[in-house]
Amino acid sequence: MLLQNRKCSRFWVHDNCRAPARFSYFLGTISPHCSHDNHPMLYWRWKIKGTKTPVRASNQVKRDIRKERNTVKRFIALIILLALAVIFMPWLYPAMADQVNVYENRKLVKSVVFKIGVPYYVVNGQMPGVKIDVAPFIHNDRTFVPVRFLGNALGVTDDRITWDTGTQTATLKGAKATLNMTIGKSEVVSNGAAKAIDVAPMLVDPGRTMLPARYVAEGLGYEVDWDEATQTVICWPAGEQKPDVSAAVDYLTRMVQPVQGKTVNGYVIPANTGLYVSTTGYKYSDSIVFSIQLNNGNLQQQYADAESILMQALDADTTAKAIDYAKQVEYAIKNISRDNPIYCPTTTFTAPNGMAVRVGGGGGDSVQFDLWKTN
Repeated sequence: MLLQNRKCSRFWVHDNCRAPARFSYFLGTISPHCSHDNHPMLYWRWKIKGTKTPVRASNQVKRDIRKERNTVKRFIALIILLALAVIFMPWLYPAMADQVNVYENRKLVKSVVFKIGVPYYVVNGQMPGVKIDVAPFIHNDRTFVPVRFLGNALGVTDDRITWDTGTQTATLKGAKATLNMTIGKSEVVSNGAAKAIDVAPMLVDPGRTMLPARYVAEGLGYEVDWDEATQTVICWPAGEQKPDVSAAVDYLTRMVQPVQGKTVNGYVIPANTGLYVSTTGYKYSDSIVFSIQLNNGNLQQQYADAESILMQALDADTTAKAIDYAKQVEYAIKNISRDNPIYCPTTTFTAPNGMAVRVGGGGGDSVQFDLWKTN
């Protein structure tokens, strides 16, 4: 005869086990036990009020326990799977560097600023700016910008910018319109409708497609303004108030480089600089090593040149900290000892964008800057 456990109705025990009328169970270790009346039994640790007396249970208990354990395992597995999904989901959608997602909430970027002759642009006031391989220039009173960088700046990602080699036509698929522009053809086609313009897209070395910024921006839903005094182009969503871009304009103004300046590993070096710039041995892009030569004279210009290089990768605050510390190192070298780390230890400054600069005494009488990307 079997007695029913009133507290957990699906568990049954033999009456020969002399189980108390009131008891509860907890999941524990099941181990083989002897048979009773030719019924295979299992040893199950029952938690009995006031005692630790074990009670033998039938095979039904075993099946129920296994079923419950399997249910618990499935539930735990589901929780782990959901946790992993939350952790790794962002990696399924890798962010595109130096691009703005115009399609988020179907909104255009708040502001874009270009400056003639400066190989950088600023989006939404975020500094440092984004590098361009060909600086914007003026042709027939119109500002031209490389198609990919112009599209990216206005929120069009690379996968929505195409180039047809056969027809030499660039296509940009924006949030509000799809634009087509052909090399040498003075027109812009917006959503299939052609409109005549006063300039034509062109190709420049090293094989870059240059588009007139105003017509592209207006076609994608922006208003455009030209500031003659600062030689800047400002774009913002049509119908909205013109944003304050003074900080971006100031940043780009400080970035002006001499036309004859050379490029080292992607960085524009001011012409006729007194800095020593290492030109070889770079394994990664975005890195550069240079130093201020304390015995070369014109230290004020060297510091200005160093600042112009740092500003190409760092924000203004991090650049200022690095330059200020470099002047402390200079003082230590000249007045105390370059070799004494107490007075001029090598120090690293990291910018919010992941770029970092290490500043310390270099070889001889020099202050060295090591600039690299940390992530």
